[in-house]
Amino acid sequence: MFNLDNDKQGVKTNLAGDTKQRILEILLEGPISLGEITDKLQIQKSAVRVHLESLQAEKAVESHFKIEHLGRPRKIYQLTENGRELFPRKYDLVLSSILKKISEINGQEQAKKLIESVADDIAASIGYEIEKSGSSGNFEESLKILNSVSNHMGFASSIHKEDDNKFSIQSKNCILHKVAVSHQNIICHGLHDRMIIKSLHGLEKKSGLSVELKECIALGDSFSRHVVTN
Repeated sequence: MFNLDNDKQGVKTNLAGDTKQRILEILLEGPISLGEITDKLQIQKSAVRVHLESLQAEKAVESHFKIEHLGRPRKIYQLTENGRELFPRKYDLVLSSILKKISEINGQEQAKKLIESVADDIAASIGYEIEKSGSSGNFEESLKILNSVSNHMGFASSIHKEDDNKFSIQSKNCILHKVAVSHQNIICHGLHDRMIIKSLHGLEKKSGLSVELKECIALGDSFSRHVVTN
């Protein structure tokens, strides 16, 4: 089942400060002590400590004590997975290359089926969360759980009620934008549309549930909007 552990999601932190950025770059080389960071930066230890405490609060950095053969245990700092996510990673470039290669070898339809299977895995986990919360029979509450997971995935989404049986999910961010521009049908419909409707599969069995993509970032709109009708 797809992992929906919220603690593993990317962290939002302000890297405008050069010192904080430099500390992260030092930690990227491996675990290190406060004193060693201070030596590398040539600034006061108290200033480095303030930045490290801030990064720990943002879950970008963690610490532990390391027992040495002689002397007292040393406090060591290292990057968390969230901290590593702050550095550039070309997920979209890799995924785009994978989809292109699959399409070349097995055809476009096979590439779409692969993405649809990923959407089904994500939807199964969201559906489980909906069922576990006891909201499987409640359209609006089910959408709230779906929207919460969508936000943790990075879509920056929100729910808007249009009438009693119709809601829209508005996403201000496309987490696979560059791939979606090149493979709009596969990503926007095969992944995003499918993830939404399959997550609400319990409701679909009881009614004529439908999901329609009205606006799409990959097509040049400022946001994506899915209208969900129950």
